[in-house]
Amino acid sequence: MQGAVLKSRRIGVIGLGDLGSAVALRLLEAGARVTGVRRGDGAPPGVVLRRADLADPETLRRLPEDLEALVVSVTPDAYDLDGYRTTYLEGAEHLALALAGRPLRRVLWVSSTGVYGEQGGGDVDDATAAEPDSERGRILLAAEQALAAGGWPVTALRLAGIYGPGRTALIDRVRAGRGVPPEPVHWTNRIHRDDAAAAIVFLLEQSFAGVPLPDTVIGSDGSPTPRHEVVNWLASQLGVELTLDAVDAGPRAPSRRLWPRALQELGFRWRYPNFREGYRSMLATPP
Repeated sequence: MQGAVLKSRRIGVIGLGDLGSAVALRLLEAGARVTGVRRGDGAPPGVVLRRADLADPETLRRLPEDLEALVVSVTPDAYDLDGYRTTYLEGAEHLALALAGRPLRRVLWVSSTGVYGEQGGGDVDDATAAEPDSERGRILLAAEQALAAGGWPVTALRLAGIYGPGRTALIDRVRAGRGVPPEPVHWTNRIHRDDAAAAIVFLLEQSFAGVPLPDTVIGSDGSPTPRHEVVNWLASQLGVELTLDAVDAGPRAPSRRLWPRALQELGFRWRYPNFREGYRSMLATPP
């Protein structure tokens, strides 16, 4: 479907970080004409760079008039509340204002499963109401809602924790011998960077093919796993002996089991359908 549906489509990618750049490259491979949008310099080969800033609506108005779709994948300069408000909420408001009236076929906004809050290990799917229990989660949900004011079809892809190339925090903690007790069970969810990028391109394909898309889609690998199982498996692969006395006492993500039913029903196929496949690939690749 890729070549037939996305060939020569004019698609903008706002945010050329790790995920945004991976998306841009996949779109180029599918034959799309890609405009990359960022504040600074540098873009993947083949991507036309336009410098603009979500914090400045005037720069956004200078984006090409012929864009048919947008992917917005941005990260805050600072991970405090001010950083979240500026990047996500104000950024969404500015984008909706600056591009209002443009005939965009689809805007795909990369959001987070943080909008669901703590679920006590319960099940969450695309039909679950978002009830954030943190200020960051409330900001993310408000940003999704603000973007809808632009009047285009908007899909918020709510991603679980992204892992993959260069994202070795958990591997590093295991190498340091930090164990995790089996009780109480803490359910974790994740998606490999490559699958997250592939899901974004897949959703754009579906949209251009005329397939109705939900307003919100969960992006996870569909294999929720207790945290201690992930840590113990990594330790076995690395030949590391864990010490429970060295448990990392930092903040943890809420415990819940995410089920990406919309992606499954649309026919998406994961390259890394569970943490073992994804981390095995990472461990086989020299740092």
